[in-house]
Amino acid sequence: MGAHVSQGPGEGDAYLIGVLVNELCALPCVRDPDQCIHLVALVGWHLGVEITYLRRTPRVDMLALVMDVMKRERGLEALVLAVGVVAGPEDSARLARLVGSGLPGEEVSEPDPEFDDTAVQEIRRLLAEVRGGHDSRLYTILNHELGVDVPHGQSPAQRFDFLCGVSAQADGLPPALVLVEVLALDQQPALRESLMEWSDRWALGAGPELVRALEDRRRALAALPRSDPEVPRCLVVMVEPADDGSADIYVRHWVNAAPGYWEPMAGDVERTTLDALAGAVERAIGRGASRWADVSETEHDPTVQVEFVLPFCYLNHDMARLELGTRTHVPMPLALRYHVHLRSLERMRSRDTEELGRWRARWAQLRKIGVAEPHRWHGERGERLDRWRADLAANPRLTAVILDVPALPDRGLDALIIAIEQGVGLAAWDRRTDSPDLSGEVLTLLLAHPPSQLPSKVSQLRKEAEGLGRDSLSVGKHMAFFWDDPYRLVDCEELTA
Repeated sequence: MGAHVSQGPGEGDAYLIGVLVNELCALPCVRDPDQCIHLVALVGWHLGVEITYLRRTPRVDMLALVMDVMKRERGLEALVLAVGVVAGPEDSARLARLVGSGLPGEEVSEPDPEFDDTAVQEIRRLLAEVRGGHDSRLYTILNHELGVDVPHGQSPAQRFDFLCGVSAQADGLPPALVLVEVLALDQQPALRESLMEWSDRWALGAGPELVRALEDRRRALAALPRSDPEVPRCLVVMVEPADDGSADIYVRHWVNAAPGYWEPMAGDVERTTLDALAGAVERAIGRGASRWADVSETEHDPTVQVEFVLPFCYLNHDMARLELGTRTHVPMPLALRYHVHLRSLERMRSRDTEELGRWRARWAQLRKIGVAEPHRWHGERGERLDRWRADLAANPRLTAVILDVPALPDRGLDALIIAIEQGVGLAAWDRRTDSPDLSGEVLTLLLAHPPSQLPSKVSQLRKEAEGLGRDSLSVGKHMAFFWDDPYRLVDCEELTA
């Protein structure tokens, strides 16, 4: 690859910068800060210089990197080589085509275009008429349909260009054509019909199998659920003890980047200890934040949530007050920045259809009635677990649990486990072993709010409790909030040593 020496910020360079930044931002290794730092370091190593990794957002980081390498002799070559090492030959070959040459010593063939010039000109004209919509919805549907991390903030034409460089789907449909179909969903009838006619002409020319594939895809798109205003941007963190006799834990996370749709993307697995959990959570939040930063946010979007999927033995651990910014002078409890919830790992993994049915039925009852009906475990002498189980099993209107004792063995944990097995998805308790008598009353008043308001009310209580010394008011600093939605699942398969 020859040197690229810029004589100034010409129009060609500006266009190339934009194209390269879009291409790089779509790479999984760029979306993950821990991998991206190696990519930037490798580019610098090829050039014999040190390049600063800003660690802000993927778009800002890649803009700085591209502008840096374009000033240097053989800079673009170094970028392509580094992408080949970190992301693989297919991604580096696509990047090489964008800068106009193949890799050194490697023949890179230009693929046949999916669309002829006439079709491209027509779709560009139609895409210019597409009205702006909710970028989060478009992003989520494209991620669901294509399995491709599509950059945020692009115009329809830019997205079309980007997807023209992505391999065809398993059904043979080009990703750029799927984009046209997704965009057509939210357009006025005349424009929607024109966009779909464009897709039909391509499919007719491509053969009967592609015509059927397009029909199947349209049916699937028409069946997609509508946006749910209560689905937030969310980080789900799974914590599990290592099964090797050590004190280590596995930490895995998922990021739901856009509000309205539940499409969590899995992150890496990290092995650490419970004492070092705050650092692992902070790193996961950093990866989530790098994706949230690209999503347009409105005042009506729910606050970002951090949900901990925990085994029973960790449910009383203080997740809400894990400290962020541990390397700063003033670390901050996690719950002061995000809504923090607990969830059950055992139930998330269960394949028992009856248990899932009970879980969904109580959650539906909670939503239908619009207020929780709690069942309270006092933890007093003579209180029987068999009676507790019988009461829950016999009364499907009981949709929440309040524990007057912490969720520890021989205290409140057994009662909580029974409630989870019986389908309860909402619970609250004071984690302290010496909690004041008024804690249960405060939590009872808290759960009297409508379910849709509970995450924000819990957050408000936690923030108000910071700095208070009076036990009756400081329950917010010590409360555990179990909020386990059966329709927001993640694939948390077992991780063993």
